Amino acid sequence: MINMSMKQKIFNYMCFLVSMAVICTFILTLTLCYPLFFEHTKQEVKDEATYLTYVFNHHLTDPKELLKDAQTQTRITWIDPEGNVIFDNSAELDKMENHLLRQEVQIAQKVGTGESYRISTTLGTNTYYYAVRLDDNSVLRLSRNNVSAYDMVQEALPILLAMMLLIYLTSLLAARRMARNIIAPINSINLEHPIMNDLYEELNPMLIRLENQNEQIHQQMKTLKNQQREFTMIINNIEEGLILINHSYKILAINHSVLNILNAEKIDYIDKNLFTLINNETLYQAAQNVMRGERQEFYLPLDKKTYQIIASPVTKHNTVKGALILFVDITEKRMAEKMRQEFSANVSHELKTPLTSISGFAELLQNNMVRPNDIPLFAGKIYKEAQRLISLIQDIIKLSQLDEKNSTFMKEPLNLSAICKQIILRLNDKALTKQVKLIFKEVPTSEIIGVRQLIEELIYNLIENAIKYNKANGSVFISLLNEDKNHLILEVKDTGIGIASDDLPHVFERFYRADKSRSQINVEGTGLGLAIVKHIAEFHHANLTIQSKPNEGTCIRIHFSLKSD
Repeated sequence: MINMSMKQKIFNYMCFLVSMAVICTFILTLTLCYPLFFEHTKQEVKDEATYLTYVFNHHLTDPKELLKDAQTQTRITWIDPEGNVIFDNSAELDKMENHLLRQEVQIAQKVGTGESYRISTTLGTNTYYYAVRLDDNSVLRLSRNNVSAYDMVQEALPILLAMMLLIYLTSLLAARRMARNIIAPINSINLEHPIMNDLYEELNPMLIRLENQNEQIHQQMKTLKNQQREFTMIINNIEEGLILINHSYKILAINHSVLNILNAEKIDYIDKNLFTLINNETLYQAAQNVMRGERQEFYLPLDKKTYQIIASPVTKHNTVKGALILFVDITEKRMAEKMRQEFSANVSHELKTPLTSISGFAELLQNNMVRPNDIPLFAGKIYKEAQRLISLIQDIIKLSQLDEKNSTFMKEPLNLSAICKQIILRLNDKALTKQVKLIFKEVPTSEIIGVRQLIEELIYNLIENAIKYNKANGSVFISLLNEDKNHLILEVKDTGIGIASDDLPHVFERFYRADKSRSQINVEGTGLGLAIVKHIAEFHHANLTIQSKPNEGTCIRIHFSLKSD
């Protein structure tokens, strides 16, 4: 499509309109003036004929001399009554035929005057003929060539062309000036507020549409900005790292988690190449495969952590337009899997030990390989191992319930001081047997929100452990301390054998028993006591701390919040 400038259009319209006006005026003038011109010619011929007739009829002068001396454009022919030409001022007499049968001559002989209009065979022109009968019955005929419309056009053509040229030049200058005057206000339109412009009335509909479109664009931009803000807020609150790239590997969106995962500089990475952020061959190959439409999933170790990378193609109309890359931290998941595997192995081992003992003792009894006096002893051993097995299973069930955040646990206001007193009373005999003194220190405000069964289990395990791993004539200090108005501390401190610094990070692991550091004390248990304590503390959103020195003792603190969870 050929685009035409406004100046060119104005010029073309002006040339066309003015040219058409000139041509139409010329044609109209020709149409109206030609008959008038013809009538004027006829009248001149008739007036001249009247004059000559008067001269001829009154014999004022010699007719032939008069006709010869006449200074006129009119052709004068004198014809005798028989039709012979006596005189003609425009043709030779010997070449002229008889004019008796000429229409105007015949009419003049009959009625006195006659006229006709025809093409002269002699001169080959359009001619008007007027004949008058004289007193001697001869005929005086005057004729004059009439200018045709074609002749008039030919004569006027140079003037017409000159006018057209003048119109062309005038239109060119006028079009340039008009275009400049029209365009100048348009170029100065305030596009931000179109309807505020004082412009041509004809442009008001366009300005209103522009105003409406501006409003629509403003609303769309506002919506897009809000959506972009929401999108950015959402992805920045996602723990997983997220990168969105286009088919050229340029970053379209990225969240803060990725920068933290990669320890990258906190700058704007939008429109930058993906590999300016991370230079990794595995990721590079995966990105290339994704651009071919293949979903990629692999593990990437970064800074002592393991991430699962999930890269999915983003398609439109079955064409890959980019890719979405997720960095999922699976370090804890893998550790949990490892712990589950170790736990399963430990459970199998711990269950196998008492079962093997029970099976061995039962087999001896079945085969009558035990003396009657020793049967009660073996029965006691079987019972002891069975109780150990039951305790182990119960502890495993408790841990399982705590892992699943069992909803059957109902929290309620608890008086921690009263519970401590109850547990101390229950463990008093065991403490006396171990020659360990239990000392309790309470505070006026000791109410927390928690699950009674679990809090009792936590306090019981802590005090029982402090008794088990204590020395003869040792002490266990159970204290409730007000850290501040919002927190309450349960402290269990013993004067026992303590824990080696290497073992300290592991004491809350399942089936942990520091045999090496406590070899001088024969301790029975499932190895799950402190693991249960840790899980109960986490369940109540309490913080747990431990301090210990070998041969000096251990201090475990549980920091409870006094506010309702």
